[in-house]
Amino acid sequence: MELAQRDFEVLKLTHAFSQLASTHITELLFSDRSHAVPDRVLGRLVKLSYLSRVGRRATGEKGGAGAYVYQLGRAGRLLLAVDGRLSRAVNNHSLLIADIYLELRRAERQGMLVMNDWAVERPVPPSVRADLFVSVEYPEQRRRSSYFIEADLGTEPLRIIREKIEGYWQAVEMSNQDYFPYVVFVVKDRLRLLELSRLLQGLDEEQQDMSQAALIGDAVHKLMRL
Repeated sequence: MELAQRDFEVLKLTHAFSQLASTHITELLFSDRSHAVPDRVLGRLVKLSYLSRVGRRATGEKGGAGAYVYQLGRAGRLLLAVDGRLSRAVNNHSLLIADIYLELRRAERQGMLVMNDWAVERPVPPSVRADLFVSVEYPEQRRRSSYFIEADLGTEPLRIIREKIEGYWQAVEMSNQDYFPYVVFVVKDRLRLLELSRLLQGLDEEQQDMSQAALIGDAVHKLMRL
């Protein structure tokens, strides 16, 4: 069966994040269609093994079942030449990265910014890999900027966060560019935001200037102020 162009877009976007919820796919690729259309497309791609359902995304503090989560299926991996095994568990970290990306696309639709470039798992030599890299333009501000974004679930020890920041600082010292992107840790709750803010305040001044933390709902406005 021949795949439509939007089918390929679904597969490529799912591959980029490793996992996506149906809500991500619907808003990013089917905003111009009724809700029945993405449901039908995703169901067909699962039936043909281009996609695989991992499970449902937990919602709320009690972990109720939410949207289906998808990854590339065997046929999708073969089509896109992707190695590795299918995951058996929902990857909440991948989904948070997709949440952040979705927030940026929403801001773009509202005319707040233009996304010129982006990448998931962007290598930052010598030792860091950014969860999400974005390069944006702010039309009203008449400027451009770029960021390395870390999606923080609040599960990593603060010493690991400090090691990440040190890795980014090593990249700064190695860089011969006039501008180095800000490093922004995006979190889901205020308690974690407070923890990271205290950690950042204890850094050297230059590392403080490079590193920021923000709640996901305020992330775009935070980026616009940097």
